[in-house]
Amino acid sequence: MTGYELMLCFIAVLSSSTAQLCLKAGAIAESRQDRSLTFQAAAIGLMGASVLLVTLVLRTLPLSQLIIFAAGAYILVPIGSHFIFGDKLTTRFWVGTCLISAGVAISYG
Repeated sequence: MTGYELMLCFIAVLSSSTAQLCLKAGAIAESRQDRSLTFQAAAIGLMGASVLLVTLVLRTLPLSQLIIFAAGAYILVPIGSHFIFGDKLTTRFWVGTCLISAGVAISYG
């Protein structure tokens, strides 16, 4: 995997994770319709960007290598939600995060 491919994978995961956080923000802001639509539009744009980046990466990488990066969203979204929305992160979350991380390390290495 080249540095360029790695960068595209990371940006795709970050944009997908940010899109999910924007959807949550839009759902919370439902009392202010204009703000809700702004967050939802941002989420759609970010998700579209993520799909385009993944498509670019799939031209040169096998799906089995790319799918490993998708696991990053399972970690980034809850952590982002904790800091932005105050969601609680339990011991079960951290155990799961460790298991995901170990699985990624084993499958990639």
